[in-house]
Amino acid sequence: MATPKTKHDWADDEDVEETSTELPAPQTISNKDGTKTIITFRYNDQGKKVKMTRRIRYTTHTEKVNPRVADRKTWSKFGLSAKDPAGPAPDTTSVGENIIFRPSTNWRKDEKEAGEDPGAQALKDKLKDKQVKCRICNGEHFTARCPYKDTMAPVGADGADVAAGLPDDPAPRLAAPEKGSYVPPALRAGATGGAGAGDRMGGSKYGERDDLATLRVTNVSEMAEEQELRDMFERFGRVTRVFLAKDRETGLAKGFAFISFADRGDAVKAAAKMDGFGFKHLILRVEFAKKAA
Repeated sequence: MATPKTKHDWADDEDVEETSTELPAPQTISNKDGTKTIITFRYNDQGKKVKMTRRIRYTTHTEKVNPRVADRKTWSKFGLSAKDPAGPAPDTTSVGENIIFRPSTNWRKDEKEAGEDPGAQALKDKLKDKQVKCRICNGEHFTARCPYKDTMAPVGADGADVAAGLPDDPAPRLAAPEKGSYVPPALRAGATGGAGAGDRMGGSKYGERDDLATLRVTNVSEMAEEQELRDMFERFGRVTRVFLAKDRETGLAKGFAFISFADRGDAVKAAAKMDGFGFKHLILRVEFAKKAA
């Protein structure tokens, strides 16, 4: 029996035409010299099929790394990256470029010349441990910025009067100014107390003189705090200011402090009671601060 002739379908023509336009699969050929030839196909801008042949040579570069770094590379990943392959993942890890430091061509000569300069080396050794030190209270600040520059003499200064032996009367006023000239309010007639260089460190609000009521406390423990000193000395009267010198780097006390009282009588009682007082395994030395020259 004769087989009936099937009618040609127009869809089959499109399938045949599409398959004929497909690009061949890439080919990789290993050569005897260790290189590989990779052949690929593509379409150019004119729609023509183009064959590309590339020859690649693979080289193995051995690099020595720290054993600990090599050990960390063998660690298994965890968390969301537990299923990722070994090595850095481009979507979660950014790898920077290794920068090689190259000194100047004459760096050895420059280093040698710097080491042979005796003046520079002597100056460097002299300033190595140099720190700012106040001449009045031995604090780590400039003398011009010392809070006690108007109430104390420099430590160890000769000829300075001790405040404990000075009279309680304020210093005499300045000579009367000429008529019509400006006179500061603190120096005008009727002002309570004479404002001057030896007045209160915080201002002349009450007309008192702090140099007569400021105690210098030495042999203070390095673990001491200003609030502890204030609590101890406030038992004898109102304390207007507490200054505890501290090291700028360590923050520990440097062994001395200044306590200013509002009333001189309270300062006298505090000096008598606290001189020789044991505080943090040390014996305090309390005396009146010296008056500025």
